[in-house]
Amino acid sequence: MKQKQSEADATVVVGTYDGGLLGFGLDGAQRFGYAPHVGCVKAVHCNQAGKLATGATDNSVKLFDLARSVELGELQEHEDSVACLQYWQNTLVTGGSDGQVCIWRCGDYELLLKFKGHKAAVTCLAIHPSGRMMASAGRDQRLQLWDLTRGTSAAHLTMEGLEALEWSPDGERIAALSPKELTAVEVKDPSSAASFKDASSAGFMRVSFTAVAWLSPHLLALGDAKGAVRVLRHGAELVEVCQLPETEKGTPAPRVKALLARDGRLLVGMSAGQVEVWGFILAKAAPEFEKLRVVDTKSRLTCLTAWFQAAADAGLKKKQPESKKLVKPAAKAGKTGKAAKTSKAGKAPAKLVGKKQKTP
Repeated sequence: MKQKQSEADATVVVGTYDGGLLGFGLDGAQRFGYAPHVGCVKAVHCNQAGKLATGATDNSVKLFDLARSVELGELQEHEDSVACLQYWQNTLVTGGSDGQVCIWRCGDYELLLKFKGHKAAVTCLAIHPSGRMMASAGRDQRLQLWDLTRGTSAAHLTMEGLEALEWSPDGERIAALSPKELTAVEVKDPSSAASFKDASSAGFMRVSFTAVAWLSPHLLALGDAKGAVRVLRHGAELVEVCQLPETEKGTPAPRVKALLARDGRLLVGMSAGQVEVWGFILAKAAPEFEKLRVVDTKSRLTCLTAWFQAAADAGLKKKQPESKKLVKPAAKAGKTGKAAKTSKAGKAPAKLVGKKQKTP
């Protein structure tokens, strides 16, 4: 399996339990180590332009520019832990344990909308590939669909214990993950859903699902608490077609904390700090996988994201619509502009250095 040209331009960013961020290339070479948070990092995400947002239990969202290796500032709108966040072009969406979902316009980071559709902590969110719809889930057992063009609720489903949401690349369905079950819900007919449970799990022997990522419109990767990664095919039901090779026998298997599929690469983040880099080819019978390398961050990994600069350069050549046209500010959006963004007045942006995090 040949190494793709964009691999050299990729930057993987992982968040850690002690508030740190680590950046490294797919070749394993460390690019930065930084500790911007005073609490556990719960979520990290990059957009195509290399803007990085991180959310943590210190109630803040930190903003960075990976292309220039600088810290841009922070957002302090949530009154509790920031559990999830995601960029879509020039829009940033954040969700917190305070039950709020906030939508920000990048650039000046004006708070455009504040959704309060959840009566308990928001656990996860996902923006539709079109950018016109969003899904969020919370401890109130509610999967909420939002119309971002109008800033209103579109629909909701009752689903218990959701920890992760992921839209399929074609936007036809959304994967909703709980520790017990993975469900793929069809957008056109939410009552039509395919699901997967571990048939070998029973009682105290139950294996918890922990992470999910789409490999294609009909293939998903599913990680669990025992370190296994299964590949499922979507149809009338979700059917397991293969598993990635497990760790050597006798070696304790860490929990899979994060999965990210991009550009023929699958990144698997483990709770013990290892990040496995797999190459994959979508063959007709079953996808083919090859483990390319393992990067040991020697930290308690909680989440990961990646920025592929080559893909970003190609995407920036195309004219993209401004998020302001997609999301209309609401009258009760809360703080806006500089009031919503705290920055170090009069100081130059901080470089991505500081408390050093080690990788081999």
